[in-house]
Amino acid sequence: MMAAKSLRDDIITEDDYSNITEGFGDRNYLRVASIYGANASGKSTVIKAMSFFKAMILTSVSDEHIIDHFQDYFLFDDSSCDEPTSFEMNFVINGKAYRYGFEILHDSVYSEWLFETLPQTMRESYCFKRERKVIKVNSRVFKGARGLDEKTRHNALFLSTTAQFNVATAMEIKEWFRKSFNILSGLDETLHFTANQFLHDGVMQKEILEYIKLIDLGIQNITISDETVKNEDEIKKNLISSGILPPALVSTLKEKGNIRRLEISSFHNFYKGKEDVGQVPLPFNQESLGTQKTFSFLGPWFDTLRRGGVLVVDEFGTSLHTQLAKKLLQLFQSILNKQGAQLIITTHDTNLLHRDLLRRDQIWFTEKDRLGYSDLYSLVEYKINQASSVRNDATFSKDYLAGKYGAIPFFGNIDSFIKEYSDGN
Repeated sequence: MMAAKSLRDDIITEDDYSNITEGFGDRNYLRVASIYGANASGKSTVIKAMSFFKAMILTSVSDEHIIDHFQDYFLFDDSSCDEPTSFEMNFVINGKAYRYGFEILHDSVYSEWLFETLPQTMRESYCFKRERKVIKVNSRVFKGARGLDEKTRHNALFLSTTAQFNVATAMEIKEWFRKSFNILSGLDETLHFTANQFLHDGVMQKEILEYIKLIDLGIQNITISDETVKNEDEIKKNLISSGILPPALVSTLKEKGNIRRLEISSFHNFYKGKEDVGQVPLPFNQESLGTQKTFSFLGPWFDTLRRGGVLVVDEFGTSLHTQLAKKLLQLFQSILNKQGAQLIITTHDTNLLHRDLLRRDQIWFTEKDRLGYSDLYSLVEYKINQASSVRNDATFSKDYLAGKYGAIPFFGNIDSFIKEYSDGN
């Protein structure tokens, strides 16, 4: 998400839009990054790695089996299973830049490190360094962590352990990942979040309704009812008897021992002949999948724009019209994004590959070689014929589909397949 210095003048010039944010030190940061590639090229694995990174920070203290649940090595050669897998992320919280990472091997944390940089000095200082059971702490920088190495399990992060014991820096980092680094993983989960925001945040409700009216979904209003119930079996029985199935119209969510029931209805204009005579409700599960997905997106979208942080979306654009997908991306590059929020997506929508929307350093590709290894590279660093860089005035989408940047599927002779099996039948 760091802007390439070579593209300093490559900035969207429209008054209300910008694709970069002035960041830490002299660096600029990208507001949007997109990842393209063929199916099974590794796009979702990038997101999976981010998700695991976050989960380790949040739950490695409480979940002793979290490493066991993650496939932590490359399956397609004979040596990877004995090599540690490394994760590292750079991020900025409250004016400090952090470089944090860890390595895992089998069921243990193999190594771990945390460094911080202050804007006054721009000099990196270590907070702690870990090699297996040996943890070296810089008490001057990482205050309050002395002696906590003995309380750190072999399969838990030292960062998470120190957060558990109220070390301020560790708590701040853990809280940032909990609230400000979010990955959209499914419609059900996102729908619950948006419905809750809609119910309890008047400003968010207004934003969502106004935006939905603007994008021509035919919806004039949305209502959501929320009630706490005690008997989950009774809910299911009533839903089945009434022909209503979750999650779109009615969602059940366990929260603090209670079961909450959310019922969502959308309202459309009702006509007598050509005369508009009012509105009628529609159970939300009868809306198109694209409409349901758009509504579910808007909660995390507006929340991230308001608070800042990072939003990661796998398979962005699925069930969305390409023009709507473009408008959603532009929200992050608009003046609405006052907190420098960042969006990372994987997508197959090549209509977004346009220089009026994305710079070359905002476009990434994953490509798998013949041995199964995936390479992740940006368009700004790609060399055509290993020589010339991609020009900014190139037609990105056309050139990508033509195979100039790699990262597209290559098929065998499908015509021969069709002929063979049609003759056989």
